[in-house]
Amino acid sequence: MSRTKTLALLLLILLGLPLLHACGDKQTEEARREAPPVPVILGEASTRRVELTLEQVGTLTASQDVTLRAESEGRVVAMTFREGLPVQRGEVLVRLDAEQIEASILGLEARLVELNARLENQQRTLERNRPLLERNLISRLQFDNLETDILQTRAQIEAVRSHLAQEQVRLAATRIRAPFAGVVGARTLAVGDYLRVGDPVVSIVDLDPLEITFQVPEALKPKIFREQQVSLRVAPYPERVFAGRISFIAPRVDIDTRTFQVKAQVDNAERLLSPGMFARVEVITDVFEQALTVPWESVIRTEDDTYVYTVENGLARRVSVRLGRVTAQWVQVLEGELAPGAPVILEGKFAARDGMKVAPQQPAPRASGD
Repeated sequence: MSRTKTLALLLLILLGLPLLHACGDKQTEEARREAPPVPVILGEASTRRVELTLEQVGTLTASQDVTLRAESEGRVVAMTFREGLPVQRGEVLVRLDAEQIEASILGLEARLVELNARLENQQRTLERNRPLLERNLISRLQFDNLETDILQTRAQIEAVRSHLAQEQVRLAATRIRAPFAGVVGARTLAVGDYLRVGDPVVSIVDLDPLEITFQVPEALKPKIFREQQVSLRVAPYPERVFAGRISFIAPRVDIDTRTFQVKAQVDNAERLLSPGMFARVEVITDVFEQALTVPWESVIRTEDDTYVYTVENGLARRVSVRLGRVTAQWVQVLEGELAPGAPVILEGKFAARDGMKVAPQQPAPRASGD
């Protein structure tokens, strides 16, 4: 065969390919229409209230958790708390021996009474001598000495008062009190132990409310605000939902994770939660009052597309969709040529093709034991 004939033959083949393809598509479409209808079971697109939630994890911590330490030296003479039980703010938990301090306070109070009596007497003497000075019956030096005595006595009174205040502070430190209402930890001391300043005494934890810290993607910054409600779930109570409110939003975004820190206060009046528990946090970030949804069974996902089959005039029609929230029963449709009430194929969707005849069937009745 000559080169010219070969080129002509190739040209005829190339020109004929589109025609063959078009004929093939037409034949395929006709074959679909002429094929027996595919039995399918239908569902329906519907509207519902849809909440978009952020789900994160975190660990519960106590909002107040301290270890009380001795502020005064002394021997433990009484322990008035029971480990693991609640205490009130200001309640005395441990008492140290305060006999020497109390004796010192009594001595200082007596000294103060003595000095105040001396001061009164000196002031009366000064006033009696004032007219004598005016008539030159006593010298100015004698009068000045009386005033000096008064100043010295007043200085002594102030020094005793200062010492007395210090001793009263020391006495107060022998009564170790709860700084806030909470639950005390385990006992690590016994009556008779000697404490030095700074020695640990007992821990106390505030269990209500608790606090949880979690991270939020920076894109959701406009959706998070103080006092916003959150809900939590913990493994020990899988069916229970605990409520909380956002109490802190970090002013900075972490440049490595592109997230920011959020803290929430969690109500724990029933004392079911404990610091250290792992928790799952949910925060509602968006609400769609009339969102379009379809049954989850109707959705087909591939690497290239996500779509459903609706039915028009007895024929299956493929509709590409973009999904929002996904649950085990339904999915939110953000984009797609669907309207509320549109039928969608649930069973038989994998056998259906665009333009293929379908025959809706009634779903099989459930067994009585289901």
